[in-house]
Amino acid sequence: MEKILDLAGRSADAAEVLCVESESRRAEFENNRLKYITTKSVRGVGLRVICNGRIGFSSTTDLSRPERLVEHALESAKYGQEAKFEFPACSQPAAVGVYDPRVVDFPVEEGAKATEAAIGTILTAYPRAQCGGDVVKQVGKQRIINTSGLDISFEYTQFSCCTSALLVRDGNLLWVGDHESSCALLDVWEKQADKAIADIRSAEREVVPEPGTYPVIFTPDAIGSLLDTFEQGTNGKLVQKEMSPLTGKLGEQIVDNRITITDDATLDFAAGSCPVDDEGLAARRNVLIENGVLKQYLFDLQTAGMMNAAPTGNGMRGFQSQPSPGSTNLAVNAGDMPYEKMLVDMKRGLVADQLLGAGQSNILAGEFSVNVDLGYLVENGEIVGRAKDCMVAGNVFEAFNSIIALGDRSALKGSLKAPHFYFAGLNVASG
Repeated sequence: MEKILDLAGRSADAAEVLCVESESRRAEFENNRLKYITTKSVRGVGLRVICNGRIGFSSTTDLSRPERLVEHALESAKYGQEAKFEFPACSQPAAVGVYDPRVVDFPVEEGAKATEAAIGTILTAYPRAQCGGDVVKQVGKQRIINTSGLDISFEYTQFSCCTSALLVRDGNLLWVGDHESSCALLDVWEKQADKAIADIRSAEREVVPEPGTYPVIFTPDAIGSLLDTFEQGTNGKLVQKEMSPLTGKLGEQIVDNRITITDDATLDFAAGSCPVDDEGLAARRNVLIENGVLKQYLFDLQTAGMMNAAPTGNGMRGFQSQPSPGSTNLAVNAGDMPYEKMLVDMKRGLVADQLLGAGQSNILAGEFSVNVDLGYLVENGEIVGRAKDCMVAGNVFEAFNSIIALGDRSALKGSLKAPHFYFAGLNVASG
């Protein structure tokens, strides 16, 4: 890295080198059996230069000829974007847990045995189920150096596991599953098996809701599809290009005043946490929406410079690409109503737990129309069966301004921390 930086510094005005190394091991199950165990190792370097005021970039996994990497970066700078930033000279990393030695020491074969046991538990209850799952552990390190004197590095771990079950009954498909990820070692196989069994049991009776407008509860597993509107809408690059519906709305009330949404890279062992972003700036907690009011957009160095704004520590990338604004962990504050009380409060409504087709909606504009892959019809405060063949549609901004309550607890699911959302009325179509 030092050699690359030295070579680049001789011809460029400024330069930065990012090196990423990682190794991951994965065990995957399909149709109740172990399908494979694989190992993947990655090492690569990305070089960003500022030459004659313009940005150049190149990357490689072949470190035997660093001069070629430098040549390509300098050549690309001739056609690059005008630089609106300077490389940071120093940074104090956030004190956040992203490395768990237990992940390093964990044999993935042990995870395979735990997944096999979880599948066995599901099959004991439902022998006709077709179960799958995977367990993945990753260990890596990252280092950033630049000609301004920055030299910062950190090690990290990632661990994830998933258990799922598919049943075919009377020509109908039912898929249930749970996925969790963290920077720390997880032991959730038994919980995932129990959840799969409980979900299947709750879905044994199938009902088709009458079309209409109903109150709808979105679980923490489902609400991420709607929160994408705010995650993308506060992306500084989309704001800069005037593609975001939140452009020019800082300081305005855009959702219910009970809602506060943050981008928080400092949550210990959450999947999106990091001590510094991929440009070397200290990671932090950014308040995007506070009491319903839009407070902030997310920026990398270049986008912040183009917008005459301060960077927020959200420059994200791999070694193969230049930075762009990206979120870390999206967190929503909890409310004061337990999920059980939400159900009791419903005379007739819907619980949405798993969704399909969110990517087909115009999420950026706030419009959504999603299939309820796993949901439940509620009557007189009780779940009466699986809501089959139905869709939920509406506008995110309207929905987030017509909230009955937020759940009293936020659940951390990977890089999303959110409670249950209890909406007053969404359009439900069936057929």
